[in-house]
Amino acid sequence: MSGSVAGASRLRDHVHGGTWFRCDGQGDAVVLIHGVGLDHDMWEHQVAGLKTQFQVITYDMLGHGQSAHPPDERFLGDFVRQLHQLLMNLELKNVAIVGFSMGGLVAREFAAQYPEMTTKLVLMNTVFRRSPEQQAAVMARYEVSKSGLLEDGIDAAIRRWFSEDFARANADVVEQVRSRLRKNDPKGYLNAYRVFATAVDPDGSLPIACPTLAMTGELDSGSTPEMAYALADAIKLGNAKILPGLRHMAPVEGADLVNQVLSEFLAASQNDKK
Repeated sequence: MSGSVAGASRLRDHVHGGTWFRCDGQGDAVVLIHGVGLDHDMWEHQVAGLKTQFQVITYDMLGHGQSAHPPDERFLGDFVRQLHQLLMNLELKNVAIVGFSMGGLVAREFAAQYPEMTTKLVLMNTVFRRSPEQQAAVMARYEVSKSGLLEDGIDAAIRRWFSEDFARANADVVEQVRSRLRKNDPKGYLNAYRVFATAVDPDGSLPIACPTLAMTGELDSGSTPEMAYALADAIKLGNAKILPGLRHMAPVEGADLVNQVLSEFLAASQNDKK
């Protein structure tokens, strides 16, 4: 893995071309992409854990956080182009990419379109080939969001994302996530959620050439272990890792375990085979 931002020790919070981003640490570049309705802050523990080995780049997707909020309809390609433009602006030619949930869809498509730029890929809690029942459930959640029942949707998300034990013991952490969801620009959120909810996956193999890790929580009901195994099987150099006892927000609830898995995978030899 190679590639780093020149002068990274001086480059921290910044906005370029409408994209807010942050660089932490030094070394080979790793880009972390958040999920729909969230922002770069969800990676707080991963930045802290990885920046001693890597240069960690986090950013806010279009319509999220401090990045631009274009009013027009959004497509997956828009988020891929945003990532590509960010890397061009940072003069990065080779990066490892970690995508969470919808961020995994962006990361996967980027790796397919720009194989020469993607050294490693992590698809974390990422959907793949939803069943008809799963597709109906995510579309129902999208309709709830469209109807303006924001708090109902947030409450349901928190129940899906965190275990009851973690939520009780870490009320402040859960409240931070809840607060972030409440701050979403409704139009930007719906534009992104529609992309997430209507994603279509091919039946055959995926055109991804780099070593790839598909990981998810054992108890993630939306991005299931079965999806992670199917993703790994569809990628030539794919492997799956199931995180015991965790639901959707594995990077937050299982931060130590996630950091260990990420560190080992990202630091491993590029010649590792499936």
